[in-house]
Amino acid sequence: MLPATRPSEAADSAKVLDRPTRDLHEALIGYFREQGFEHFEPASIVTGDESFNGGLRYDETGMHEKPGQMSIQACARVEDIQAKNHADVLPLFHIFYCISQEETSSSETLAQLLDYLTNGAKLDTARFAFVTIPEFEPHLPTLEKFGFDTGRQIHFRNSEQAKDAGDGSGFFRFPGDSDAKAFATVGIYYWTGDGAPPKLAQYPPQQGWTEIGEASIDEQADFGFGLGTERLGLAMHGSIPSWQDRLVLLFDQIELASAGNPPPGKDKFANG
Repeated sequence: MLPATRPSEAADSAKVLDRPTRDLHEALIGYFREQGFEHFEPASIVTGDESFNGGLRYDETGMHEKPGQMSIQACARVEDIQAKNHADVLPLFHIFYCISQEETSSSETLAQLLDYLTNGAKLDTARFAFVTIPEFEPHLPTLEKFGFDTGRQIHFRNSEQAKDAGDGSGFFRFPGDSDAKAFATVGIYYWTGDGAPPKLAQYPPQQGWTEIGEASIDEQADFGFGLGTERLGLAMHGSIPSWQDRLVLLFDQIELASAGNPPPGKDKFANG
């Protein structure tokens, strides 16, 4: 069983987040609450399973409660240590995610996400790109409704290659479970580089493209969509916390959650 976050733990970790991230989290919850989603508390950063990811929370997988719920999950990925020189990679980051509402299609859930990104967060539609698979074609009218150029702003991957990768841009498969089923997705990217955004013509994308979220396009999956909140903040405001600041916060959260018996993931980050 996955350990639940103690109410005091969730409150304490929220208090020490930087103000821009706190404000964004409050805005996300408020916006989607108005769309009928119900907020529930996140899980601990410590999973209790030291066989994967150093015993730290990889993402929101396994946190699903019921349709129409949302949460903001604190995560840390040991694999990210090797990419710590990238400004948009952090030792501790957050995923805001929504579970699709009952009797809501994946196109309708995608529209809810795009409505927030374009009207709520007021991101520039010209700076978006989408990475997915040819099976996304039925969703093209949803993108066109929000003013996206589906001839230029979508990069299609080979379905089998995307499924084998399972990295969220075409398909996602939770890497902590060898029996996990892959489900079809669309990766949502935003140009945070200098100048006008170029066409995203390759995968992995060229430097300057930042993945800010993923949405399910699989009608059988209960997952609706997820947003990396720090990366979303980068897209909105052009700034993101530093690796060092978030490393200190990660260690604080691990200490709070592990009661003096930290999982091996802490040492990996300390020595990375």
